[in-house]
Amino acid sequence: MPDSPAPILACFAHERGDARVIKRVSALQAQGWQVKGYMFHRLRDRPDTPPFWDNVELGITENRRYLQRALVFLGSLPRLWQHRADLREAAAFYVVNTDNALLALAARWMARRPAGPAPLILELADVQLAMLGAGLRGRLMRAVERFVLRRTALLVTTSPGFIRHYFTPRQKFTGEVFLLENKVYPSTGLDDAGHAPSLSTKGNPLLPEPVRSGRPWVIGYFGAFRCRRSLQLIRALATRFPQQLHFYLRGYPSGPDADGIATLLSGLPNLESAGAYQYPEDLPGMYRQIDFNWTFDFSDEGANSTWLLPNRIYEGGLFACPALADAATETGRWVTTHATGWTFAEPLEDSLTAFFETLAPAAWQETKAACARLPRSLSCGEDDYHALSMVLHRIVSTGPA
Repeated sequence: MPDSPAPILACFAHERGDARVIKRVSALQAQGWQVKGYMFHRLRDRPDTPPFWDNVELGITENRRYLQRALVFLGSLPRLWQHRADLREAAAFYVVNTDNALLALAARWMARRPAGPAPLILELADVQLAMLGAGLRGRLMRAVERFVLRRTALLVTTSPGFIRHYFTPRQKFTGEVFLLENKVYPSTGLDDAGHAPSLSTKGNPLLPEPVRSGRPWVIGYFGAFRCRRSLQLIRALATRFPQQLHFYLRGYPSGPDADGIATLLSGLPNLESAGAYQYPEDLPGMYRQIDFNWTFDFSDEGANSTWLLPNRIYEGGLFACPALADAATETGRWVTTHATGWTFAEPLEDSLTAFFETLAPAAWQETKAACARLPRSLSCGEDDYHALSMVLHRIVSTGPA
């Protein structure tokens, strides 16, 4: 008997070149799903990498041009109609973000499967400030999202903070939720020696002496730089500790204030911005150069930034790098729970200053060693994607729990 063909997953996403979208498609393919993409593309200041999956291009959108995006969105409907026979073969629809869910629901209606509609899996990894507004716009956006959630077989999100603070109290969602944290994926081939239980702090390259011949503490900040307050804090600390602290940044300025953020990155000898990096292959070299992992984020303070769990805490966990975190956030809760670093209360500049003025190398060594003993599963996503795939198979075969 020949093997059964791999089930088809119709994936709808805002940008085929988005790192999270690429990670999801790669992981689902590795779990045996045949991914058929229905995705938009966005022009960026970087080389375009063609998708490695079967993909239907729905159009090109431009950053922060919302009317243009709406027109491209509507213009994609005839394209989906042309592919309705392929859509009918999908076992499930996996959708990133609410606007694409509306498109997927329209596509599902076009397909009209004789066996009934394929289940909709909705991934919401952020809660934007616009969704929280008390005015007409905010209420309308939440109503649209509730419309989609009522038709969702599974909600996938990346932090329990989103469930606790938004989906349950604000959107009254009572359906099935899968927590898919922003863990490192793929992690195969990345050096995970930091998780060996017999590690000592002497003679191990993952556990270097923190200060050698006056070497400053090295603090790493990696990712997209869209948080002005983080950069302001970093500049203040770099100015205050010109000999004791060195900041090593990898990534690029992002968001509407990218030019202003780029200015904050310049002009200090102990503030080094080394440009973009490749994920995940550049991670080992980056994290082995630093003593602390900067995990602060204030770009949507009191909402998304307070509730999320960023990639950086998992990357730092994999490479046994202690974190610096805001105590009043979900990130701070995670760091405290797993004893992977230090958390700080407001006023943060004063708290961080006092910390570095009194930090003893032995205390750093102790925390570094504790990070090195963490289980690999806390930082790597392979097990989580296997569990997600099992849930998807169950929903496809029997329906939601």
